[in-house]
Amino acid sequence: MSALEAGDVMAQVELHCLRVRNGFRVVDLLLSEPERHRAAAFRSIEARRLFVAGRFLCRHILGSRLGCAPQALSIATTPSGRPYLPDHPDIDFNISHTRDLVALAINHGGRIGIDIERHDAFSETEAFEIMPMILSEHELDQVRQLEPRHRRDAFLACWVRKEAALKCLGLGFRIDPQTVTVAPNGTTPSTGDREPGASIFVHSGRLGDTEAGVFEWAVATSKPISQPTWRHHEACDSLRGILWNLE
Repeated sequence: MSALEAGDVMAQVELHCLRVRNGFRVVDLLLSEPERHRAAAFRSIEARRLFVAGRFLCRHILGSRLGCAPQALSIATTPSGRPYLPDHPDIDFNISHTRDLVALAINHGGRIGIDIERHDAFSETEAFEIMPMILSEHELDQVRQLEPRHRRDAFLACWVRKEAALKCLGLGFRIDPQTVTVAPNGTTPSTGDREPGASIFVHSGRLGDTEAGVFEWAVATSKPISQPTWRHHEACDSLRGILWNLE
């Protein structure tokens, strides 16, 4: 059964990632007019490239699942900037990107949020400076009890889980991340946006290797899911024509 078909009690999720290697360039021919304007607004060439690659990945994968051409897919954004499919309210998707990697999560049967970060996204010193702004007092105590060499990894794992949960809620970091407590079996945001005790279910892990880069990821859903698996894409396979090598 396709991951975009209804029927199961548990939500059906797909995870896709596309590596945007150095030397690749992107074209924006398939983007909508608002997406082109948004891409042009980025001051950083790298940020623009990742945004366009993310939208292309969405349009090709979602268009294929829904039986329509990538450029025909209608993608709108909420006032907070979260993309959604106005013609398919039963399908939720979310995008995350870090240096040279774009991730896409698709869910039929509930909300979804995803976050992915490189393990070298920041130094140990930077991690120690950021921790008090992200972690609750209890989480901060737990991290500080670890050996110093393990603290950055533990913090990054917690970071991606929190951000995925907040993106699933549609809030992002507009609320204090310290108010979201991440537990092994899910998260319970202490905000007024959800009923007390309502859970968001989180799966997380690592991708990559020391040569290509190691990435920490987390996906959060409003309904239980089985352990998701990743589908990896390169410019030369099912996304041929999206990206290509510069000569």
